[in-house]
Amino acid sequence: MTPATQTLLWETRAVPEVTDDAFKRFLKLPPRKEFTGAVAEAAAEARAWYAQHGRPWGAAIATDPTRWTSACAELRAAPAAALIAVGAGTEVAEEAAARWIRDEPDRAYFLDRFAAAVTEALLAEAKRALGATFHDCPGFWDWPVTGNLDLLAAFNAAAPLPAPLEALDSGMLKPKTSQLALCDRLASTPLYVSR
Repeated sequence: MTPATQTLLWETRAVPEVTDDAFKRFLKLPPRKEFTGAVAEAAAEARAWYAQHGRPWGAAIATDPTRWTSACAELRAAPAAALIAVGAGTEVAEEAAARWIRDEPDRAYFLDRFAAAVTEALLAEAKRALGATFHDCPGFWDWPVTGNLDLLAAFNAAAPLPAPLEALDSGMLKPKTSQLALCDRLASTPLYVSR
């Protein structure tokens, strides 16, 4: 185990499972609506492109829950906490942007929404691995999106991220299909889990 992996609790570069229901939610489609016709083609093409070219990543580090209680009140009762960083990869963001430039808005939209579903699935996978019962992210509830600046600085100070991630001055993340989160964790979480 290298020094960098000693600070990690969890890490992955595997493509998570994205259900049709999750994909539909990000597409703003009703769960019972079947993928048919052009919608089915666009959905299948987005999945196929990502399966071939997507480079998802995720990592989690231990953090002191008392450091973050002003931003995430739920951590006050947590025995231990983790900082999670996940992303669908820079490649998918670049391809979606290129599709907009090539005047392929449907294909761009479906690929971007699939990448968002990948990011959500990675966050769920991290929470399961850590035994988390909740998570909170900047930009939700009363936590300003600028909280991403502090979370990213804390992560970078502890361990290198598995992929490029930038927090803009506004707090928005680049690439946009990335997410930073705090969660509780079981104190007995193994020191390093990878898949």
